[in-house]
Amino acid sequence: MIDLTRRWQHQARRMTFEDYRRRQVTTWIAPRGTSMRPLIGSATWLQVEFGATSVDIGDIILFPLGDMLVAHRVVAQRQRTGQTILIPKGDAEPFCDPRIPLCDVIGVVRALRQGRNTESDSFGCTGASARLMARISRLHGRAANAARRMANGLPGPLRRIALDAIPPLARVAARIVFTPLLWADRLSRRQFAKGRR
Repeated sequence: MIDLTRRWQHQARRMTFEDYRRRQVTTWIAPRGTSMRPLIGSATWLQVEFGATSVDIGDIILFPLGDMLVAHRVVAQRQRTGQTILIPKGDAEPFCDPRIPLCDVIGVVRALRQGRNTESDSFGCTGASARLMARISRLHGRAANAARRMANGLPGPLRRIALDAIPPLARVAARIVFTPLLWADRLSRRQFAKGRR
């Protein structure tokens, strides 16, 4: 999530990104936030294809959400009256974001790199790995929704405690589930690099 605390900073960045979308620029940006951890951490840079016209389930999209620009994964799509509606969700977040029309997408993340000058990787951004992560993230959200429904059946003070516990538990669950996938990807890339020598 890109959290912009000053309104003028937000407006300037938004205008820049809208210009990138209009010109279909592909560039690297540095996000802030924890909603896509562990895939996107504090040192991760995102290669964003601004103005992308193709969005698939599993893609990480950049879109406006209130006063923020958010990079979250598409976990589902719907067709309504000839319009494509996307359902985005942060991998570490318990619940889906509000549904957005395809035309609200500013850009699509095509690759990641850890640090400014490191090698890029598309794991978790495109293809089978992104679709797998979308399925896992969607199931993760369904489990959080089930927990919320159960918590709502509890008496007053206990309900509040249970509802407050869902987001941090969801973040822990996301790390437990997604981290081994990242380790497996890194291990397979190392094995591939060794095999090429």
